[in-house]
Amino acid sequence: MPTQLSPLTNWFEATISGSPLWSGLGLAAAICGGLVILWFTLKQVARSIRGVMAMMASRKRRSTQGFGIAVAPVIGPNGGHQTKAIIAALDEHLHLFTFGSPFEIVKAPRMRIRGAEGLRAAAIRYLESSATDLVLWGHRSGGKNEPSQIDILSCGGSLAPTEADHLEGFFPSINAANRATNSRVAAYLVARALQPGLSNGSAYKAEKLSPVADILVSCLDDADGLPDRTRLTLEHDYSSMALHLGGEAHLSRVAEFRRKRLSGDVTLAPAFEVQARIDLGRALLGLSTINFDPVRIREAMDQLKIAVELLKSDPVLQMAQTTNQAVQQGQAMLANRKRFSVTGGSTI
Repeated sequence: MPTQLSPLTNWFEATISGSPLWSGLGLAAAICGGLVILWFTLKQVARSIRGVMAMMASRKRRSTQGFGIAVAPVIGPNGGHQTKAIIAALDEHLHLFTFGSPFEIVKAPRMRIRGAEGLRAAAIRYLESSATDLVLWGHRSGGKNEPSQIDILSCGGSLAPTEADHLEGFFPSINAANRATNSRVAAYLVARALQPGLSNGSAYKAEKLSPVADILVSCLDDADGLPDRTRLTLEHDYSSMALHLGGEAHLSRVAEFRRKRLSGDVTLAPAFEVQARIDLGRALLGLSTINFDPVRIREAMDQLKIAVELLKSDPVLQMAQTTNQAVQQGQAMLANRKRFSVTGGSTI
């Protein structure tokens, strides 16, 4: 048998083993195989590291009190810098909006899609494993000064992770030139997700809201670099706080902001327009109680009447009106019992 195979062995040694081409192909194949094995090994190591980090964060959060805030990397151009800037903004300014409540910031791993599940499912899993109250992630598709599109999953109000509120919007780009304003805006938006009551001025006492309202109005006065949607949010929240606080300075600013918004070139969504007109009307009436002005009162009434007309087209209010009419009809039928026989059903 070895004798029969010797010609084949000689041919292999002469043609394959001694050929530089085949030797090079064999070396390249060995290198490629080694790189594939190394890639899979590094991928498993990275996955293990992320798992250990998540486990450590979970253990750390379960041993502390206060708010737990997880910040995942913002993906895209300049995303790493913006992630660091958001964390720095929270470290520096979040305490201004949490009314003394302690908080802890955890660096979360990148939110990744698994199979058919979306990023929300990944965020829910992280909330459950890390015992945090909020997880933030996002991506960037524009240039250095473009805003970041941010998603937040928040258990504000002691919600379970599976019932957490999902909020999405834009954070302004934070750089050396605008850090003073945009860092406070980013911190406020996170605090707003943690404490939904911040959007309702009557949810907190005046002494708590007053410094927050002062910060918001200072940010609105320097809002050139803010996305319009973010500016709308700040205007809404400040107006709600200012109307609750009262005072000529706050009410005058609300009237100024709302007049400017209503007279702008951008068409407002019906909900925003209704709220802006109601805020303007209430601010003008409040100013008139301080210094009576019939012209101002008539303007306030005009704004409120327009808001009422806009509200009449709201489907929910239309349904409520229809339901109320049906209830009134039933009450009228019960009040006019003489129209019915004792046995019921037939009229007299």
